[in-house]
Parts: sequence; structure tokens; C-alpha cells
Amino acid sequence: MPTAIVVVRTFLRLFMGLKVHGLHNVPRSGATIVACNHVSSWDPPVVGVAINRKLEFMAKKELFEKPLLAAVLRGLRVFPVDRERNDIGAIKEALRRLKAGRAIGIFVQGTRNQGELAALDGAAYLAQRSDAILVPTAIWREGRAFHVSFGEVMHPSGTDKEGMKRLTTTLEAAIRALVPDHANASQRL
Repeated sequence: MPTAIVVVRTFLRLFMGLKVHGLHNVPRSGATIVACNHVSSWDPPVVGVAINRKLEFMAKKELFEKPLLAAVLRGLRVFPVDRERNDIGAIKEALRRLKAGRAIGIFVQGTRNQGELAALDGAAYLAQRSDAILVPTAIWREGRAFHVSFGEVMHPSGTDKEGMKRLTTTLEAAIRALVPDHANASQRL
């Protein structure tokens, strides 16, 4: 395990109260999409150290405009996506990585928000096209403590648009169900 992950994980557990639930639901290998809500800028590193394998993320292309940050992100296996248009290159890159048996993290609403946006079809689309397993994942805070909960895996079926929409709806409900009722409503999907 890379030293940076150990350091960040230790910091988050000791000082930010990181609690991980349902880790047994995450496959240790094979094409996997970790589909998560996104409520703060802490979410990528928190989910990334909570999981039991390397997790690669798509990130908005604007983060790659500064050379030093771009180098760090690429070193962490993050790849850019243009959120202003259908970025075919980012989709192909995600599919290539999934077909190589890697794990991709996707924030299903496409951007950081406080629960007001519905899930987009990106995770379902990639799962259908790659036969990757979907892991519904929720992140929330209780006080200063971060919680990450990994739900039961979902297997995509079919490649039609209606199936993709149904899978997105089911995924969204599964993520929402992982956030406990007592958590702040703004942290829901």
C-alpha cells in the first residue's frame, strides 16, 4: 500500500473520525464502478482511502490546467473529463480502464452538490458497456466524522437506454438508502 494512502487514512481516522461500513461489498479485483454521492471536496480522498483497492477517478478538466496539480492527479490515476460536453475521450478512457479490470470512482450527480441534483446516467452507461460491477456508495458527515458506506453490488443487464435509466434510478435509490435517516438532509442524493 502506498505511503500516501496510509498517511491520509491514518489522518482521517485519527483526526476526522473516518468510519467505513460495508467494505466487504467491494470486490478485491475486477472491473468495478464505485458510484457515490458527492457533498464536499474531501470526498475523493476519503472514498479513495476507505476502499480496499486502488480507486481511479474522473475529475473536471479545469483541475488539470495547473501543471503541478495535473502531475499529482495523473500520478494518482485521475483522468480529466470535460463536463461541458459529451467527452467521448473520457468515456473511452474509463471503459479502457474498466476493461483492464480496474476500479473507477464516479460521483453520480456529476459535480459536488448538497443533494439537489438527480443522478446522471454515466455510471449506468459505463457499467452496461463494460460489464463492470456497480457498488453504490454513500459518504456523509456526522459532526466532524466522515462515514463511507459501501452497499451491495449491482450487476448491469442489457445495453438499451431504458435499462440504463432503470439502473440509474435503482442505483440512486441504493445510494440514498445508505445514508442514515439522522444524517443531514443536504448530504442525501
